[in-house]
Amino acid sequence: MPLYATGHHQPGNLPDDATNGLVARCWRRARDSLAEDLRAAADATQTWADPHDCDDIPCPTYGDDCPDNLAADLRTGADELAALRPGTPWQATIAGVAWWLDDLGDHCPECGYPLAERGWPASHPRGADGHACALELDDHTDP
Repeated sequence: MPLYATGHHQPGNLPDDATNGLVARCWRRARDSLAEDLRAAADATQTWADPHDCDDIPCPTYGDDCPDNLAADLRTGADELAALRPGTPWQATIAGVAWWLDDLGDHCPECGYPLAERGWPASHPRGADGHACALELDDHTDP
């Protein structure tokens, strides 16, 4: 059973870390969390604009940065993500942000600890110094 990670960052820049979103053993939990993040970003993006008529693309008022169009793109991404078959990785650049759902395998992405081999402990020591690793697993599992 692999770990799944979700996150987002600006294209062309590396994320702050490989797991800036959610790390979970459950693919559906990771997928649903990322879809929720996309929908929340859509709601927030849509609040940027005053009411306007943008039937054309690009929008005559905001051009390619029209919040209504960017919000619609984010919602379409959430819908695409929700339609994936279980276990499928996903990545897309939407509204100027790279979003992803990745399979990280069965080792801790922070320190390499063999999580699956050790029964998926809630916390584990870093190999180098024995101190607790900072990785926090969302341990929600499928019903």
